[in-house]
This record gives sequence, structure tokens and C-alpha cells, in this order.
Amino acid sequence: MKHKSRINPSLDLDISFQFTKVIDCKTDEYVEMMVDKLDRLKSEKFDNILIPKFDYSLDGTILTQTVEYIKGRKCGMTVRKYRDRIYKDLVERDGEWTFCDFNFDNFIVMEKENKIYAIDFQSYNYMPSKDKRLELWEEDLETNNLVLEYITRELPFRRNDKHRN
Repeated sequence: MKHKSRINPSLDLDISFQFTKVIDCKTDEYVEMMVDKLDRLKSEKFDNILIPKFDYSLDGTILTQTVEYIKGRKCGMTVRKYRDRIYKDLVERDGEWTFCDFNFDNFIVMEKENKIYAIDFQSYNYMPSKDKRLELWEEDLETNNLVLEYITRELPFRRNDKHRN
């Protein structure tokens, strides 16, 4: 994904970002689990959720991922229209593999493009039980609400406040 540079408006530069994640899997068994998970994720299709482009390599038990950086907002679980799409795609889905950590940091939204990206590949797991998914959803929703309440309470000012004591 290419982004326009804001360094100098007269320059027509396309800039792309990626990050590298290094995981020491410790055992060959864990390597196999991670490789299976990542290979499944590469071919996975969701109705609403997108997966950033990624690749990986192995050196013994060291797995190195290069992942496309998605420039957007971590608001997927905080805005109802996106949260509803995440729920439909990940909790209600018929597939046995899904993302199962619904922390608001795990979903990046590109609002202008109306796109949602799941960015925590470790939370992509075998979870055929929709009841278990719903249980995790409700737990994470409660945690997300507590975090957001704390953040908004601790903000030094709000746009509608004239002065704060």
C-alpha cells in the first residue's frame, strides 16, 4: 500500500511502510503451528476484514515476519459500524479458524476507504465454537469499554470544554 508524502507537497513521492516481527518459537512443534497458522491466514477470505500483506521466513526456530504497515486508526472496536462488521465476520462466521482477540488495538480502520484490517496474527486460531467466540467477544468488549472510559476521563481537555479545573 502506498501513501502520499506530506514532506513537501510539490514532491510526488509514494511511500510504503512495513514492519518486521521476530518470533522465537523455541521448538519445532511451535514452528509447525505458526507456519500452519500463517499459511492458512495467507489464503483466508473474510467478508469485511482485510489482512495486511505479509511474508515470513524461518531460520531454525526463529520465524521472521515482514508485514505491510497499515496507516489508519485503532478504532475498529470503538466505532459501532466497524465493531458490528468485526462481530459478523469473526464471531458469527462459519469457518473454524478466526481471530479471537477483540482488543481495540488489534483492528486498524482506514476510514476514507471504509476498510478494516486485522493486525494481530497471533490471535488467528482454530476456534470452531461460536459460543466460545461470543464469550471472548463479551470479555474483550468490557475491557475495551473500561480502557476507553479511562482514556476519556484522563484527557486534559475536550473540544467542547471551555476550561477545566
